[in-house]
Amino acid sequence: MKLLERPVVLALTYVVGSVLLGPAIFLGGYALFTRGVADYCDAVHGDPASRDAAFTAAQTFQITGACIMLAFGLVLLADLWTHRHQISLVRVTLSSYGILAMMCGFGFLILVSGSSGQSC
Repeated sequence: MKLLERPVVLALTYVVGSVLLGPAIFLGGYALFTRGVADYCDAVHGDPASRDAAFTAAQTFQITGACIMLAFGLVLLADLWTHRHQISLVRVTLSSYGILAMMCGFGFLILVSGSSGQSC
């Protein structure tokens, strides 16, 4: 078996990558679309229409990135459990918990990125 065909290696890569990608997705949305200013009421955003458009774009970026990572986690979890007869129970369990923990983190990212009813 090649290294990337092993479900435990892919699960570990997902867990380590999620630790880096989660904050990058969240902060990247603000950095790319709101001129690096995450304060909704800051005057640098200009008129309310452009401010709302910038924050909607940032939220869309964040939610899309988190949904992609959630889908990837589901695929890895399914792959891990379809190959569970080839892997020890401890590795399957630990890998599953790691994937589920990261998926919960991306679910939290979706909750935090959603519309929060901000007003000035």
